[in-house]
Formats: sequence, C-alpha cells, structure tokens
Amino acid sequence: MTELSRRERKKKETREKIFSNAMQLFRAQGFSATSVEQITQQADVGKGTFYNYFPTKEAVIKEFSRRSWQDLTNRGHKKPSLCTRQRLSTLLQDWAEFMIKDREIAWVTVRSREGTDYDMSLHYGLLAILTVGQQNGEISSEFDPAFLAESLEGMMVQHFIRWFVSGSGDLHEELNHALSVFLDGLTEKKWEA
Repeated sequence: MTELSRRERKKKETREKIFSNAMQLFRAQGFSATSVEQITQQADVGKGTFYNYFPTKEAVIKEFSRRSWQDLTNRGHKKPSLCTRQRLSTLLQDWAEFMIKDREIAWVTVRSREGTDYDMSLHYGLLAILTVGQQNGEISSEFDPAFLAESLEGMMVQHFIRWFVSGSGDLHEELNHALSVFLDGLTEKKWEA
C-alpha cells in the first residue's frame, strides 16, 4: 500500500509540475508562442511524460479553466446570505476579472468550449445559484434552471468574445448589463419610472 501511495503522489507531483510550468510559460510568452518542448524542458520531464498527463497544450488550459471556474463558483457558495442577484453579480464580476487578468488564456478557454469535451464548472455554478433562487422564490420557476444557466452562460461568453475581439469596452459593465437583461427583461414596464 505504501508503494502505491508514493507512486500516486509522484504522479500528482509530476502533473502539477507540468501544469504550473506550462501556465508560467503561457503567461510569460503567450499560449501560441509556447511549445510542448519548452514546457517539458522547463518542467524537466520528457515529451512523452507531458502527453501522459495532457494530450495537448489546450488540455492544460482546460485544466486551468476547470480549476479557476471551480474556485469562482466555490467562492459564491460561501456567501449564502446574499440574494440570487447578488450571488450572480459577484460570480459574473469575478469571472470578468479572471477573463481580463488572463486575457489570452481566457480566449483559449472560450475557444476550447466547442464540442462535448469542455469544462462545465461555470455552468454548474450558475445552475446551483439559479436553482436556489427558484427554491427561494427569487426567480420564476417557469423555466428549467439548466436552460437558464445555459442562457446566462451564453450571454457571458458572447460578451467576452465581443470584448476580446473589439479590444475595447468594459467587460465588467457589459456583464452587469447582460445580468440586468437576463433578470429584468426588456419589457417597457420594467423600464418605466
């Protein structure tokens, strides 16, 4: 048993070493400019070892995305006293900060969301907040919370893409507006006053 434990611990350490060195290089010189060979040299592992843990460079980014978005949603769960709007707003603002801080890496995470193999942490975080909001009567239960989470997530990603491609605007402000449209709608009654 002790030998297996050491082996598992060594695997975890190797994976973490590859991951942290890759992220360091991505941040220093950009995702596209970083090769697997550079990552393996800096991590002091063979190229085959890299591929044992990550099938592609994008897989490293997916791991980063999963960890980051899971951290964001976990932070939101630690604030149960907030109403649904406040919890969603906090999550969106934290997400915007993450996307701005690691702009190029965030772009790769958004591009890698295509297909069936993308990380669902953000979706599940939104789903949890929206489900509780429905249970508390803060959000209409007319729609399935998974549909609502997909809709809000789609708005978030689309605003990020527009912000990234245009190179201008305030992502925080855009997400605030998107959340208002999502929660309040666009009917005239909402805007009269």
